[in-house]
Amino acid sequence: MDYLLATSQGLARQLDGCMAHDAEYNHGLSDHLPMLLHSMHALGATESRLQEYASSYVTRLEPRRVIPVDTDDWLALRGQLDAYHALSAMFAQRIAVAERDCVLRDALPHLMPGVGAGAFHGLIRCGHALAARHDGELANGLAYWAAAWLPLMPSADADEVRRPLPSPSLDLASWARCAHDLRTALDTGQPRITLRMKAWSAAPQFPVLAFALCANDDTLRDIARFAATVYAQTGNFTVMHMVTSAHALLTLGPWFDDLKLATRWFGVALLAALRAARLTRQQIDTSLVTMNEADAISALPVLPWNELAAAAIASDDDHAAKIVYSSRALFEMYGDAAFHAAATQGMLTQTRPD
Repeated sequence: MDYLLATSQGLARQLDGCMAHDAEYNHGLSDHLPMLLHSMHALGATESRLQEYASSYVTRLEPRRVIPVDTDDWLALRGQLDAYHALSAMFAQRIAVAERDCVLRDALPHLMPGVGAGAFHGLIRCGHALAARHDGELANGLAYWAAAWLPLMPSADADEVRRPLPSPSLDLASWARCAHDLRTALDTGQPRITLRMKAWSAAPQFPVLAFALCANDDTLRDIARFAATVYAQTGNFTVMHMVTSAHALLTLGPWFDDLKLATRWFGVALLAALRAARLTRQQIDTSLVTMNEADAISALPVLPWNELAAAAIASDDDHAAKIVYSSRALFEMYGDAAFHAAATQGMLTQTRPD
């Protein structure tokens, strides 16, 4: 099974049906259906199971709002959820004319400064759409990323992609350990991930520390390993999104002219998410030690991959198939047992909608 490029006509039909829904429902929850359908399909679900799951899930969704919006300057529409339909139509038209590769290379650098959009679900949705090779869903993913755009730096405006970033100074371990140095007077106990991320980004130390992460060819892989190890050891709901978003960014990697720069912008959102996860210093330290000790990684509990896939397909949980799919894909890419442990944790920990 090719876990990175799994698609079929049956999956395409199901994703076609997702075009009728708005990107969010119930005052800010992300529509997970297209991501779940692709994940379940990649793990081996039958078309009848996809149909069964979709029929149940759509009852919570809201119809797409068709609001006329001028998209000539689409960058000015970033962060405006009312522009979702118009942005989706614009991206679909651009993909049809200029093709997928050109549209991705043009749009992605402008989206990365707000990569935390929808608790990373704009990015994650694009990763699934690209793997499914479904241009309509890719247009939806790009549109949601733009409409829910979450800039966490004061200068993350339309010209930011052309400005040099401050010089980095910290490796991943040092950077992650510094997360607890952040202090803010804002409410960091809010229920939604994005609200907590925004609160932590207001910390006076945030702009300096967020850009302090050094990025090289291996940093994105190491971020994925770190997040997977933390998730395997804690089952933390926010950290699960760090795993799946790291996988999504790796999937989109070939379409970035400067993946190191994209990784640095990803780090900005990850720092906010790391604090939003409410992890203790000890949990971060323990995971940083564990990820570099083969025996410690091997000691983490794992279930057979076929059992994990079957359980994820049968589950009605909003995240089970996604974390198992991404963890399996990352395991196929790197062969690291931390990803197997993360997939197992994903089935042991029943999550909630976000």
